[in-house]
Amino acid sequence: MREIKMKALVEQVHFHNEKVIHYPDSLEWIGQGRSAVAFRHYETGRVVKVFYPSYRTVATVEADVYTRLSTHELFPEVYEAGDGYIVLEYVTGRTLYDCLVEGVPITEEMIHEVDRALGFARSQGLNPSDTHLKNIMLTEDGRIKVIDVARFFQEEECPHWDDLKKAYYTYYQRPYFPKKYPRLFIECVIQLYRRRLLPI
Repeated sequence: MREIKMKALVEQVHFHNEKVIHYPDSLEWIGQGRSAVAFRHYETGRVVKVFYPSYRTVATVEADVYTRLSTHELFPEVYEAGDGYIVLEYVTGRTLYDCLVEGVPITEEMIHEVDRALGFARSQGLNPSDTHLKNIMLTEDGRIKVIDVARFFQEEECPHWDDLKKAYYTYYQRPYFPKKYPRLFIECVIQLYRRRLLPI
């Protein structure tokens, strides 16, 4: 495969007020977050995460996090990091959020794998944070990948994953408990959780 100059492509991504107004045809827009926009590079199939101008310094910190975790099978591989961008493995499959929407069973083994991933992150001096259903992928071959580690450098303790596990063992594992939910219902539950109105 010929060498791809990702830096040159990233320089063609233009922002205005943290909105993308132009990007090269070789990139496919796949998502937008609080600090960056994610593209898929057509030729390599890799994710190119480009940070908003006001978050460019975050790219260096986040690249360090991904690099520390990249050797572990439960996290995406990082291929390149530069000024304001990171190039990562593109993980195909469905999120655990999608599993709830589609009725795909979430097994106890999957929960254990996430625990194993977060344990490895802690062993690397990181603090797993903001781990929720949309950040955990079930790959096409049935493996778990934690795909968004942007907040693993935070110092504050984050209860999200522990609360999700508690809900899983308290409710989801019960035989009569539904395994499929409308997206609107899930979003309502998320809003109630954020307002601390759920008994978890």
